[in-house]
Amino acid sequence: MIAEEQDIIMVKNIRFKDKNKLDLRLHGHPVLIIHKTDEYFYYITISSSSNKNPHKLTGQHYALKKNNINKLTSPISYVNLKNIYKEETKGYIPIGHVNDSEYLKILKQLSEFQKKYKEDEYFKEVTKK
Repeated sequence: MIAEEQDIIMVKNIRFKDKNKLDLRLHGHPVLIIHKTDEYFYYITISSSSNKNPHKLTGQHYALKKNNINKLTSPISYVNLKNIYKEETKGYIPIGHVNDSEYLKILKQLSEFQKKYKEDEYFKEVTKK
């Protein structure tokens, strides 16, 4: 089974936009696929920490509780709504999945955050569906 929208996968060597740092985790970083085409998929990152800072933008993170479907390892993980990433479609295998109602909540908050603050370069490509 190849990963589709709503799936959580592990991606290696992400260059994080905020700090321009390469993620060197051996097993990769969990991400949520929010849009997929024949050539590319678009995703947002998931972290076990929201890296809360009083100067950070509010609403930047969506709290996602661990369950049997999403297969996250932390009791609560945070989906970062600030940055959208684009990757060539490859044979990624899903490690988890976000159900329809949760996915729609994430997309709604993503859209609200992106419109309120500076839109990510890929936001328009993701919302062209």
